[in-house]
Parts: sequence; C-alpha cells; structure tokens
Amino acid sequence: MRLATDFQSREYYKMTAAFSARQGESLESIGLMMRWQADCMRAFATGQPPLPPPPGVDLDKLMRQQQGGSGPSGMVAQVSAAQGIDSTPFTGEEAVFQSDVVREEYESICRSHAQIITLGESYGSFDPVGKLAYLDALEGVEERWDVFFARFELLGALNPTFKEQTSALLESMGMSATTFREVLAEAHDIMRSDAEEERRQNP
Repeated sequence: MRLATDFQSREYYKMTAAFSARQGESLESIGLMMRWQADCMRAFATGQPPLPPPPGVDLDKLMRQQQGGSGPSGMVAQVSAAQGIDSTPFTGEEAVFQSDVVREEYESICRSHAQIITLGESYGSFDPVGKLAYLDALEGVEERWDVFFARFELLGALNPTFKEQTSALLESMGMSATTFREVLAEAHDIMRSDAEEERRQNP
C-alpha cells in the first residue's frame, strides 16, 4: 500500500502508521512479528524448535494489543470490516431534503466527493505540488461534509442506524469519532511531509 498509485490506499497505509505510533509501535515492528510468525510455522512444520522473537520487538505487548483489538493489526482487521456497514447517513426521507437548497447542496458535495476520489486514483503520479494541492482539495470536501453533517445532527436528522453501526465499528478498534479524525489528520500531515520532502529532493 505504501507504493500504491491510488490515494485511498496510501491514506489507509499512513493512517495505520499513525495509529501504530499512537500505540508506541511501528509498522516495521508489526512486519517483523508477522515474518517471525511465518518462520515459526515453517520451523514447526519441519520439526524444528520455534525461533526466538526478533530483536527490538516486544512480543508480549503486541500480543496483548492483538487480543484487545486495539493494536495496529487490530485496526487493519476492523477497518476492513467497515464493508459490513449497510446503512447510510441519510434515508432520503428527511423533511429537510424537501428544501431545494439542501438537496442541491447535498448533490453538489456528492459530485465533488466523487470527482476527488476519481482524481485520487492517479495520486501516485502527481508531482509534489500536485499532491499538496490534492490534499487541500480533499480536505475542502471534508470540511463541506462536516458542516452538512453538523446541521443534520443538530436537527436530529442523521440516520440512527448509521450512527450506531459506525460508532460500534470505531469502538471495536478502541477509537472514538474524535480519535479517528485525529488519526486521519495525522495521516494527511504525514502525506504532506512526504510531498514536501519529495519537493526538496527534486526542486
């Protein structure tokens, strides 16, 4: 995912890295543990004794995080489960959607969102300035959604099933909606730093 062309894969990778850092671990240590587990399985299959854990990896800590579903690998598994969310924020039956202004604003944000996702499929081919501009545009769309959702929340018009499903998913990862947004912001900050470093190396 680190070398993926599309933005969403890279964003997901950076979010996992940011969440790992919050847990006091790195993706490198997770990778070392996974390779060690595979080596142990091969050793067991050939009748050899299990291998010692790799240097620098706190095996007990990683195992506790996995069991609790709060570690980086728990995030990987649980974010994949987001496909199980089968509801939407709005049912389309809300009274506010009878307003042409609200409906037009909603459709406009949806179009902008779809366009930015499509554009992001080529993110890996962008030059550093293009990557920074893309992040600015994406965060602009996110801000529009935030305002739109906030209005519906104040009116009590958000689909309660959607709220329950998304809250349950985040709780299963040991995260709140606030924590998720913080991790997302940290991921975008990492991506900005990567683009700035790329620009310094290739002026």
